[in-house]
Amino acid sequence: MRTLLFAFEEFPEERDAIGNMLLAYGEIEFALISCIGAVLDDDMDRALRILFRVRGEGARIEVSDAILRPAFAKVGLAPKWSHAVGAMRVCKNIRNQFAHCHWQMLGGQLKFMDLDTDAQSPEGDIRLSFLPIDGPLVQRQLSFFEYTLDWLYYLQAEYQVKMGRKASHDFHEPKSIAAPPRYIQEK
Repeated sequence: MRTLLFAFEEFPEERDAIGNMLLAYGEIEFALISCIGAVLDDDMDRALRILFRVRGEGARIEVSDAILRPAFAKVGLAPKWSHAVGAMRVCKNIRNQFAHCHWQMLGGQLKFMDLDTDAQSPEGDIRLSFLPIDGPLVQRQLSFFEYTLDWLYYLQAEYQVKMGRKASHDFHEPKSIAAPPRYIQEK
């Protein structure tokens, strides 16, 4: 009998980091709810109902952008929001590739098939792509998830200060980092 996730037997650090990203995406969406709640006069119930009556991560990001961009613009946070929502889109793409893939160890390297992307190919035979990943890349991706979460909590708190609801907060504006690639580009 095969073991669940047998492709990861030799890659426990990659398995753990990818598992953390899959779990952490819900935390990013919760932080997004906190931002929406802040602009809705701290009505977290309404924020939760708005965001989670929408199906799909991409649609939730777009609805959030429609709500948050004008509110953040009014208090001078629009450029920072643009950065944060862009980071969320990167995290969504990374999360989705891992949530909808199949793993293989080929030639001693961990690879996956991005089934969502492969299924979008035009008519004819589907060509499955084996995309490589390694420990340093998944650690960069995990750090980017943390960075995105930091942006959302910073924006939520900063909005509260700019609206005069709080005198200060303990969150710091995250230092910009480059978005990691989704997988290792083979030459």
